Amino acid sequence: MGEHVAREWLRRRLGTFGLYALVHSDFQSTYYFLVGYIALAAGAFGFIGAVYGVLLMAAVALAYGEMGSRFPEAGGSYLYVKYSFGETVAFLSTWMLAFDQIVMVSYGTIDAAKVLEKALGLHVEVPLVAALLSTALFAITLVGIRESALFATAVAVLDISITTTMVTLSLAQNPAPPPYFNWHGVETANLLLAFSLLSRGFTGLDSIGQLAGEAREPLVQVPRATLAAVAMGSFYGLGLMAAIMSTLTPQHIEDPAVAPLYLAAKLSPVLYALASASIFAVMMTAALAGYVSFSRLTYIMAQSGDLPHHFAKVHPRFRTPYISLVVTYAVSLALIAVGEVGIILAIYAIGSLVNYLLVAAALAKAAKSGTLHGAFRTPYIMGVPLSSWMGLALIPPGLALTLAEKWPYLWALALWAAAGAALYYAKKRR
Repeated sequence: MGEHVAREWLRRRLGTFGLYALVHSDFQSTYYFLVGYIALAAGAFGFIGAVYGVLLMAAVALAYGEMGSRFPEAGGSYLYVKYSFGETVAFLSTWMLAFDQIVMVSYGTIDAAKVLEKALGLHVEVPLVAALLSTALFAITLVGIRESALFATAVAVLDISITTTMVTLSLAQNPAPPPYFNWHGVETANLLLAFSLLSRGFTGLDSIGQLAGEAREPLVQVPRATLAAVAMGSFYGLGLMAAIMSTLTPQHIEDPAVAPLYLAAKLSPVLYALASASIFAVMMTAALAGYVSFSRLTYIMAQSGDLPHHFAKVHPRFRTPYISLVVTYAVSLALIAVGEVGIILAIYAIGSLVNYLLVAAALAKAAKSGTLHGAFRTPYIMGVPLSSWMGLALIPPGLALTLAEKWPYLWALALWAAAGAALYYAKKRR
């Protein structure tokens, strides 16, 4: 965004942990939402699948970290892909990623509503509560609230503390050897679905690149935040799955969307209350990040001439990109109104996987050309960074699994892609 707008959205000059904390809510909320579905679908193979998910997560995070240290400015994958493959590919890739930011608002508010329903015993329809939460976030972001790094840091500290406690207590009280723990003999319901969800279990790591321009010392702090994301993502991915498989049975997980709450309730009433507050805060922060990220991406694309200038307009009073926010709000309400979490699971993060694959390829091309230099790099193999090799090896199978499992729902993504292509063509024609 332009600086006058960016200051309305994000406190400038983030430190290392503040940068990581904002990324934390983005990618951790996804895994909280999906881990129950993954466990039930994979059965006894849940932990083995989690290893695959963690490797894919590390590849994506490292690729974004390397490119972020080469482009220490706001813009993220749009800049990376544009540098290597041109404007048109960059636009289409970023437009698909932007769709996932809107979906993030939907699943974040739905899961936050589910947490409230379970923790407080509310007898209210979840879609109604989720719509009210999305409305509140829309109003807050419209008037120009700053997504405070201090608030995100507090949420991250609380979440890390509680999750670490849950994992530690689970494994201490219910010791069982990996990789099956206490799920020996649990049947696999749908291994294809499980690996499809694992491929998308840590989406949101692209925030590392989008927030690079907000860091105080991006060439130092982006690499550090990247390594922190890899370390904590690995702990969450493996630790939370191990805790669930050691402490719970499939019968305990009545609603997979709030599986971590069943784990906390099994361990301690106090921990259950703390976990409810923590997960609610993480989900709301992630939904807020969806509003912010979509408006940021569309603003950058409009400023670059790839979208109509309306997306770059700011409110005369609040100085926020209100048209992008209205689009986010409207689409989020439509997805919430469907009331079927399965549909959200079906369409979420396919665009992100395409975007991640292009970023890994863009990093390989930039490294081969020798035209970009950054402060962070993984070892090079045949002139290409290890992170790029990992991404190019792991992302295509994940994308293929997702497309094979979710092909009946691809029409929704096709409509979004067609809308983006129409906007892009209309802008370029003028």
